[in-house]
Amino acid sequence: MKRRGSTELAFSILLAVAFVVPTNLYLAKEVEKRRISTSLEEELAFYPSGRYLRPVAGGFRHLLADMLWLRAIQYYGEHRKTDLVFDKAGHVFEVLTDLDPHFVEAFRFGALVLVEDADEPEWGIELLRKGIRENPDRWELYFDLGFHYFRLRQYEYAASYFHRAARFPEVDSRVARFAAAAEERRGDLETARALWEEVLQTTNNSNFQEAARFALKTIDAAEDTARIGAVAREFRKRHGRYPIDPSELAARGYIAGVPTDPFGWEYLIHPKSGEVQSSYLLSRQVNREMRVLQKVVDNFRRLAGRLPMTLEETVREGLLESVPSSFGARYEIERGSGRVVVRFDHPRLAGKAIFSDRRGGEDL
Repeated sequence: MKRRGSTELAFSILLAVAFVVPTNLYLAKEVEKRRISTSLEEELAFYPSGRYLRPVAGGFRHLLADMLWLRAIQYYGEHRKTDLVFDKAGHVFEVLTDLDPHFVEAFRFGALVLVEDADEPEWGIELLRKGIRENPDRWELYFDLGFHYFRLRQYEYAASYFHRAARFPEVDSRVARFAAAAEERRGDLETARALWEEVLQTTNNSNFQEAARFALKTIDAAEDTARIGAVAREFRKRHGRYPIDPSELAARGYIAGVPTDPFGWEYLIHPKSGEVQSSYLLSRQVNREMRVLQKVVDNFRRLAGRLPMTLEETVREGLLESVPSSFGARYEIERGSGRVVVRFDHPRLAGKAIFSDRRGGEDL
């Protein structure tokens, strides 16, 4: 992808400002022409530092921030429904919060996306620290920072920020209890559920709320898998093997019925390890891993002029930390096409190949 020159970039910035001013119909049409020929990914990548944009945008910087916020939400929604890869998120929320440093919801939601979805916890935490520097009177930012530190099992930092949030007069006693849980290093599902419920109640952002509800469902799934896993281990003691799935447990009277996960999908039990997984969450994880691996393979081909022989070769070249193997998945590179595919040794999934250009959640 060829990056535009500084003159065209400045023109694009001015067009972006004009786009949010409805009286300038001609420039709005010009913006739309540019948007038709430019993907959302390219558009977001072109935004320079918000500190540079502020003097260019002048009195329209808050309007430009509002426009970028809408584009950021669109970006998040598209990727949450498809590949779960959010590699532009950090850049977008940095620019947005530079433009409007008092847009607290952008700091909160941006950090959530970076830590929970983009797997960029350091960037998400730094975004919240920046939010606190700009908005020291907003307890929600201290709470969120404590929340993310807690999720990362950095309990000392979590307790510190929960205590700071609890000093605000409008905050109820639950935040102080979270500080106590962090000091006791109580990283249990019950505490995690209470934290997500608190997050759900402290935002009016529908995307933030949707993410919190999704997280609460994953906690439900984690509780289910723990219960099913305990029964599967008991089954193994009696029969010398793990069951294939919960239906076998139900058929032999170990459980009352065949459970479905909180997303309406089935649970799977790995016959070798006894690991229990929600097939929906497994599908999301595998499809995300495939998208990332495909980018690594494509990058290797650009650099080396050929496909890697195996994914392990990309690890040796420093392009990938390690090859994932969720639920025994085996990732391979198709000769000729260069597509990354995945295969499983689970009886219910054996022989299936999920290609990286398909939408997540459709193949398992």
